Amino acid sequence: MTLTINTHRLPEPTMAIAIEPQGAIGAEADAELLQDRFIMVLAATHPERIVLDLSAVPSISEAGIGALVNGFDLAAASDASVTVVQPERQVREQLQRRGLDVLVDHDRSRKV
Repeated sequence: MTLTINTHRLPEPTMAIAIEPQGAIGAEADAELLQDRFIMVLAATHPERIVLDLSAVPSISEAGIGALVNGFDLAAASDASVTVVQPERQVREQLQRRGLDVLVDHDRSRKV
């Protein structure tokens, strides 16, 4: 399955953007695509908040985790927060092992 990434504005009082990858984030090219999406969203919209919906990501590689960390760092440098929602079990476990589960919104009913 080829990775695709959808992006849209969320109906919130603050400027919030959803980033929704669909597919495994495996290859280096996939990780670069995700990191580039963070860069594009931050440059084009200057959001206060980015919601990263991982509900359609069955797995993520080390390169993908690195892209997430870089995306979080880029957002923080732009005064934007990042929240991860709906990660699949395997992805959630990988985030936990790396101490990144603090970024996960654990309200399972929340969708973007």
